[in-house]
Amino acid sequence: MSVDPTASLVALVGHARHVPAAERERFAARLRAETDARVLTIETCHRVEAYLVSPDHDTAFDASLPPGGRRLTGEEAVRHAISVAVGRDSVVIGEDQILHQLRETVDRARAERRLDPVLERLFAVALRAGRRARSWREGAPRSLADAALSAIERQAGPVAGREVLVVGAGRMGRLAVRAAVAAGAFVSVANRSTARSSAIAAEIGIRVEAFDPGPEIERFGAVIVAIGGPWTIRGTTVDSLVAGSTVVVDLSVPSAVGGEVARRLAARFVSADDLAVADADAADVDTRSLARLDALIDGATAEFGAWLDVRDGREAAAALTARADRERSAELERLWRQLPGLDDDTRDAIERMSGHLARRLLREPLERLGQDPDGRYERAARELFGL
Repeated sequence: MSVDPTASLVALVGHARHVPAAERERFAARLRAETDARVLTIETCHRVEAYLVSPDHDTAFDASLPPGGRRLTGEEAVRHAISVAVGRDSVVIGEDQILHQLRETVDRARAERRLDPVLERLFAVALRAGRRARSWREGAPRSLADAALSAIERQAGPVAGREVLVVGAGRMGRLAVRAAVAAGAFVSVANRSTARSSAIAAEIGIRVEAFDPGPEIERFGAVIVAIGGPWTIRGTTVDSLVAGSTVVVDLSVPSAVGGEVARRLAARFVSADDLAVADADAADVDTRSLARLDALIDGATAEFGAWLDVRDGREAAAALTARADRERSAELERLWRQLPGLDDDTRDAIERMSGHLARRLLREPLERLGQDPDGRYERAARELFGL
């Protein structure tokens, strides 16, 4: 039976489809507490994932998995990493944010010199596939903000001609502003820092609203919240929200809208996790595009597997060469002890001859290990020479 060369790769996956936000945060905290430099942790609004190379197939990190989390190994872990990069596993298929977040995570680990070479190669292949997938896109890129608008329109009808409030002036807040403007809404932006909201308003041509609008909140058909930390609003604002028909979508993770407010809004409150569970935007991608992404994932997975096959063969070749050098050196040392009277020229001649003989004997095995498409020679070398 052949051995899967990717079998030492492990991915621990906690996604919003199966793991609630609170459990994902606890999962992330456990991973942050780990001191093992092998682990590459990826955190986004919908996922917390850890990748590691575990040659002995240990399950030490399984205890970190939350209920609903998955442990992927071998090719399944490789395919998942590439699927994440190309956006196939996203709520909005092909969205850009995950590629940006993944690249930042990998670059940071590389700069800190704690990225395992196998993971470095895997994510180099994955990021390249991700860039290629985005190059196929026609039209404007879509984001989680577009999924938020879709959720709003399913409940309250089109936003065109209606007022929409975006709370937050960060990257996702800006995306929400632009998506709502493109949909024809009259958009206002609110932020803790009025300087940031004013800058967006001036740039895009929208209005600035108070971070806590009070009863004025009733005039908005929808509110999209995208901030770090809680959206602190007074009881009068909450009462006005509950009494009206405003739909609130909270893209923040952890949720910025308090649990009591969410409970009182009932179906008019949509969390980031709700969007993930619904996979609402998947229907907007035609099956032909999905098939093209799947073919890209297949190709990238095969590319990484081929690299790993060759890498294993080269590692075996290096180990075999090192083994031969150690044995040769040990034999020469024994010879020098047995023949202490040898002059330097004779010693040099014997060393050159033994080195030449070792290279001749190893030439064909090393060439085969360097061209080992299915790993057969690598496995044979390791078994025969105890590498």
